[in-house]
Amino acid sequence: MLPAGAASLDDPPPGLIPTSTTLAKVRALYMRTHARETTRTTATIEEWRLLQDKLTGTYRVYLLGHDERDVTSLGPFIYESGVRGGVHWQQTRNGITFTYAGFHEARDAASDRAWQTDTDPHDVRLIGESVALNAYVVEINPPTGRHEWRFIDKRSGNVVRLDEVARERRITTTYEDFRTFDGIPEPSRVRSVDSYGNERDQQLLSRTLDLTPDPKDVDITPTRHTLVEFPAATPIVHLPVRFVNGLAVVRVRIGLRAYDFLIDTGAAGIVVDPTVVDDQRLDTYGGHVGSTVGTFSETTTIVPAIAIGPLRMRGVVARVVGIPFHLDDRTRIAGLLGFDFFADCAVHLDIEHGIADAIAPAGFKPPPDAASVALALDDRTPAVRARADGAFGRMVLDTGANRSILKTAFAARADIESDGGAVMRFRGVGGVGVGEAVTVKSFDLGGVSVNDVAVDVSSADLGTEDVDATIGTDVAEAFDLFFDYRSGMVYVRRSHRSISAIVPAS
Repeated sequence: MLPAGAASLDDPPPGLIPTSTTLAKVRALYMRTHARETTRTTATIEEWRLLQDKLTGTYRVYLLGHDERDVTSLGPFIYESGVRGGVHWQQTRNGITFTYAGFHEARDAASDRAWQTDTDPHDVRLIGESVALNAYVVEINPPTGRHEWRFIDKRSGNVVRLDEVARERRITTTYEDFRTFDGIPEPSRVRSVDSYGNERDQQLLSRTLDLTPDPKDVDITPTRHTLVEFPAATPIVHLPVRFVNGLAVVRVRIGLRAYDFLIDTGAAGIVVDPTVVDDQRLDTYGGHVGSTVGTFSETTTIVPAIAIGPLRMRGVVARVVGIPFHLDDRTRIAGLLGFDFFADCAVHLDIEHGIADAIAPAGFKPPPDAASVALALDDRTPAVRARADGAFGRMVLDTGANRSILKTAFAARADIESDGGAVMRFRGVGGVGVGEAVTVKSFDLGGVSVNDVAVDVSSADLGTEDVDATIGTDVAEAFDLFFDYRSGMVYVRRSHRSISAIVPAS
């Protein structure tokens, strides 16, 4: 939660008193305690008891030099993450492994470098002392880093609390029960809580040093199993789709009932509405508060089987979130086919011509006349580099939204002027946002340009960080799109071709 007395995410922690020391002395105190690096020829293995999202489990960490692999077992779910040779990766609760750019980690690293070396008072400054924690408080906010406040214990030099602004929320983490390990004091209790009350509590069970480490312990874990099953000898499946208000609605069968799902790149997983859970009498696990435009509660379930035409998915871990989308009188959206679906097959969408295809990864061949655009999957949504009028930005291709939204700061940077447009309202999972309708004279993705596009400019929380805009189907309908998350690419061409180049000739 926000510290008591703090009015906004960027407010300093309340209750501080002035200090008579200097930033240089506080930094020196910290460096004396943490001067020695862990040797790179040994591995550290940690086992933690974990309480998170109202579930209990374990958290296992393997550290070898700059490489790391983390294994989380929480309730009935197992998922992993890590970094290997500078490559960031995750494995989802559905067992799908993917790599991503590491934008958020780069922010963390920039703040850490600033704390240890930067003397610019705009980036790092000593702002006072905390009487309650007997700690100096240093504010860190470099241009490419993260806004944070570090509480440095006045006796030991340890960081005993960290407040940071991340993913549009304030997270407070406390570190307790320090024990020296391999020459460095390490905490044995780590607790964090964010602005919405989501808590994570780690208690150390063991921390050991492996003098003969196996490099395989920090290897990228391969995908556990195939989630999207194709019929034999059928590399491409034309999905049972219809387009309503620009959105791709696919008919999905769960048990004996059929539901309408959106094909939604903006969803960070597979999502079902609570009505599906009730209909199918599914168990739910844990609890969490998320945010996209507004806050919402979510739990998790396991759907035994999902059929999409001839496609099958079994044992699907899905988020349970209320979906407030009624596209017309006969279309009530009950779920979202998001990240895990896209991560396990290639997907072709041609909105203008009403085409949606799932393509087996082994059978996918990019169209030779399409431009390749790199995807960043840091938030499990496809972010691309695109241009709107005078500026390039990092934008999420969101097929679950029929209206594109530019963040206010990006619109100013792109010199997109207000044309006195109407105040527009747009709905997201969690609430309704407000924006101003403007016209983008030229929009470019992968060298394909669209002119005179009506979009919204808004300061609403879009549920992502380091993103300048979301590209909805109002813009995407001009493109023929081939999503290939496995290669980290989306292939783009104008929407007027046939689909003959999707798969190689048999």
